[in-house]
This record gives sequence, C-alpha cells and structure tokens, in this order.
Amino acid sequence: MTSTEAAALADALAGFTSPETLGRDALLSAVDVLGEVQAVLDAVKLRVAGELVARGAVVGLENPVTRAGHTQPAGVLEERWGVGRAAARQYCVVGEAVAARQSLAGEPLPPRLPALAASLLSGGVSVDQAGVIVRELVKAAPGCSPADLALGERVLVEQAHGLTVTELRVLAGHVRDRLDADGIEPREERQRRCRSLTISTTEDGMTHVDWYLDPESAGYVVTAIDAHVAAQLRAVRFQEVCAEPELAVPEDTRTIAQLRSDAATEVFRHVAACTAPAEAGKPPVTVVVRIDWEALRSGVGTGEIDGVRSPVSAGTVRRMAADANLIPVVLGDDSQVLDLGRARRLFTTAQRIALAERDGGCAWPACPHPPAYTEAHHLRWWTKDGGSTDLNNGILLCSSHHHRIHDDGWDIQVRDNVPSFIPPSHIDPHRRPRRGGRVQLPENTRAA
Repeated sequence: MTSTEAAALADALAGFTSPETLGRDALLSAVDVLGEVQAVLDAVKLRVAGELVARGAVVGLENPVTRAGHTQPAGVLEERWGVGRAAARQYCVVGEAVAARQSLAGEPLPPRLPALAASLLSGGVSVDQAGVIVRELVKAAPGCSPADLALGERVLVEQAHGLTVTELRVLAGHVRDRLDADGIEPREERQRRCRSLTISTTEDGMTHVDWYLDPESAGYVVTAIDAHVAAQLRAVRFQEVCAEPELAVPEDTRTIAQLRSDAATEVFRHVAACTAPAEAGKPPVTVVVRIDWEALRSGVGTGEIDGVRSPVSAGTVRRMAADANLIPVVLGDDSQVLDLGRARRLFTTAQRIALAERDGGCAWPACPHPPAYTEAHHLRWWTKDGGSTDLNNGILLCSSHHHRIHDDGWDIQVRDNVPSFIPPSHIDPHRRPRRGGRVQLPENTRAA
C-alpha cells in the first residue's frame, strides 16, 4: 500500500505523468523541476541513511540494522529502496559524512563535511557528485591538514554545479593530488614500477598494444601524438568544391582514436626512417612543464605536464628540465611579451602557453582536451568588436565547446584571471556562472 507521503508526492507530480503532451520548452522545464524534486528527496534520504549508519553501531535491541535482519546499513537500503549495493553504500558513506554529530558529552557538532552538507540541502550537489567528493577527500585526508581539506571541499562544492559526474571525478582527482602533495612522489615510484608495454596479435590479425605509462613518460609520448593529431584537426576536413571531381580533396572521416593511432605510427615511422632533425612540414613537438618558482628552487612541491592529468613531483620537473626539447614554464616569469593589443591578430606561442597555464587546455569546465587540441579565440571579436590580442581577451577552446558557445549563446567573462561561462536562460534560467579553466588552490594553504 502506498504511504500517505508518497501518495501526496505522486499527486504533486501528476502534471508530468503525460510527457508526450508537453511542448519542447515545457519538457525541458519538466526535466529541471524533477531534478529539483529529486535533490530534495535525496537530501532527506541521505539524512536517513546517515542516521541509519550511526544507530547501526549501537549494540542491543535498538539497532535498526540488526532488527531488519542485516549486518550492514547498506543491506537495509539495498533491500528496502530497491537500489544496487554500490548505490546503497554511497548513500551510507555520503550520509555519514554530512550527518550532524555529537560529542562524547552530548554537545552538537557540525558535519565532517559542512560545505557539502549545506550544498546537498540546497540542491546544489547530487548524491553521485557528493559521492565523488567524499571519496577523493577521504583519500587526501591523511596527507593534508584539516584547513586544507576544508579548502578542497569548498572548491569542489563550488564548482560541482554544471559538471557531469565524470567531469567532477577528473576535477576531484586533481584537487586531491594538489592537497596531498607529499603522496605524489611515492605514487610516482609505484607508477614507474607499473609501466609496461605488451604486444599481442588478435584472431583477425590485428596487433594489439597495451601500454601503461608513468606521467613523466606520458608527457613525451602524449605530447608527440597530440601534436600530430592537432595538425590534422586544424586541416581542411570537408569536401572541397572542384570542377574536376577526380581532383577533389576527400573528406577525412577518421575518428579521434584513429587519428591518434595514425599519429603514433607516424612518430615511430620517423624514428625508424632517420636520425636527422624532423623534416620540414612536420608539426613541432614541444613538451611544456609548468611549476611554481619556489617549488623549482626548493625541489619540494608539484608540477604539471601539458596533456597529462597526473601531477609530477618537483624533482621530476627538475630532471625533465635538462631536456633541450622541453619548455619549462616557471610561474611569475615576466620575460615574455604577453599583451600585444591591436598590433597583431593572431595570438603568439608565448601567449598560448600563458593561456594554457590559466585554462589548462580547453577552458570549458572540466573539459579534458589538452592545449594542443585548442585554439586561442578572442572574447571580444577582432573585427566586430575591435577586440585586442591580449591575454584578458583570449581563451582556449576546443572545437566542440567553441561551437556550443556560439550556437547556444553562452557568455564568457574573465575576472582575476579566472574564466567563467554564463549559460543562456534557456539552459539555466538563473544564468549562474560556471567556473572554467584550471583549478587553483592557494599555495600558502596547501599541505607542506
């Protein structure tokens, strides 16, 4: 029998039970409303799950978990809510992290993750997003101070809006690594030990290469492949109009995966064919490693390699910087001329590197495309708006998100070196800005 509460909720949502009768905008509105309703329901379910976890630790007849015939709270939720075991565990883990607590003296204490708890209550973060945040913060907790952990929590909660769970997972991993800087060197050593390349032949005669690279090695390999792929992506990829069809340029229908395969083949073909410098017309391969000046000087801290998600230790950057084919980007160095005003239309290599430092690749929130897959675009157009070729008027965007911004009518603002993407009203009626670019944690608040 349906409970009174459930029946009342069903009545309130009766207007959405016939979605086939809704127009385009009404259907999108229904999606938004149901998302808000689900957020309210999830907030309540998390509080119940958190209380179930707390009481499940009680010994005796008052334990609701054993009363229901289970040994774990997740078992109760799996059975009674009809969810999978993974989802049930997530409700328990997140519910416990955001539940109100009591001291041994019975005094009320805030939740372990108060910013996340507040965001869940307001509908700003979903359960799945909260699960990602909790998991990564738990991993970082042993290697950082409570203040740094709270900083990471606030950063992730603030940026979760507008991100998919997959995008947030990438962002949360990055924040975890920045918080737990001391854990990077041991992880680098484990990664180096786990490097491997196996070659096998499939039944249909294809050669299968399974390659695991540590971040330092990946910096060279990924950069070389991306340089070739980026050159192909910028080439003309449509059927040219030609009076003589036999002379027409064929359309390039290769997928990104196929482009990467062909690029890797070209790299090895060149190595096998000659030892001389790269031929004219070959795309230049530049490995860009960035690090803070203090970390480079002291050897303590972390750095990043363009195109590689995992950070590297300062010691690795110092070792890589001895390579003549590598450009170390030391933050705070003003030796490059970065603002050219209206003197030229195209952004220089130095400006692109500076934009990559700010944006991390495509500036769209959590977009994984590295700088090699992007182009520098004027926020205020060169011709229409008289925009200048300066850093504060430039942004890195991949082709897909560049088209989305123009087609859907997004606005972009850059304030204090942070790009923000403002959705049109038909995507978000409140037009709440979504922070893009590279996530930056204040250096003086990270764990030493």
